[in-house]
Amino acid sequence: MIRYMIQLKNVTYHYGKDKKKITALDDVSLTIKEGEFVAVLGANGSGKSTLARHINGLLIPSKGEVLVDGISTADREELWKVRSLVGIVFQNPDNQIIATSVEDDVAFGPENLGVEPDEIRSRIREALAAVDMADYAKREPHLLSGGQKQRVAVAASLAMHPKYLVFDEATSMLDPRGSAEIIATIKKLKGDLGITAIHITHIADEAVLADRVIVLSGGAVVRDGPPHAIFSDIRALMAVGVGAPRARLIAEELIRAGVKLPGTILTVDELVEALC
Repeated sequence: MIRYMIQLKNVTYHYGKDKKKITALDDVSLTIKEGEFVAVLGANGSGKSTLARHINGLLIPSKGEVLVDGISTADREELWKVRSLVGIVFQNPDNQIIATSVEDDVAFGPENLGVEPDEIRSRIREALAAVDMADYAKREPHLLSGGQKQRVAVAASLAMHPKYLVFDEATSMLDPRGSAEIIATIKKLKGDLGITAIHITHIADEAVLADRVIVLSGGAVVRDGPPHAIFSDIRALMAVGVGAPRARLIAEELIRAGVKLPGTILTVDELVEALC
């Protein structure tokens, strides 16, 4: 029976060889179930992007195994299937957009798969509507904002009909407004389409919005659980280079100043509700 999930089993990955060998992932085992919104949080060099590239087979483990719906990413004959199941959105949207119009960019992937023209047009409409970019179909991508370009990149992945979407630091080059647009898009895709989203980030304020947070340090999983459990010990997270959500830091300052607030605040909405 096929198991509909992503599984990493004792995955280790090395860059380089001999004395120059660097361990980027160190015996990582985890399962991401269908329909989850998971944030993978960690400092630079913690192994986050290496993990992302293993999920859709861009990298193959030095040791261990990655399974996507029961298919091993090491099976080269099935790699096309893995990459059709797992879409990936990278940091810089300018490196992902290749066409002269938004709709042509979204059409590129399905065209290369040999999808029928009528079906391609349908996929373009659906994908752009899903990321609230339907009104921009005829626009030239270079005229869009950073957040809009990244949403076009998401639409291009959606047009391939993936079950899983990996966002590899997809907000890191955006301003706060653009970042908020992408996080809102991720939540909408999960809620409306049931897409499994894996958001790779070093930003605690983004991670707290996920259903589950996996913290990496030195290529290993050091914490894994719901946001309130993960951020219950901020000092432990800071010791591995992970910051605290801004709302939590503000709440702690207010508590020290004598304001009665719960010690579990993570988001601005929670802080506002507690103060009101």
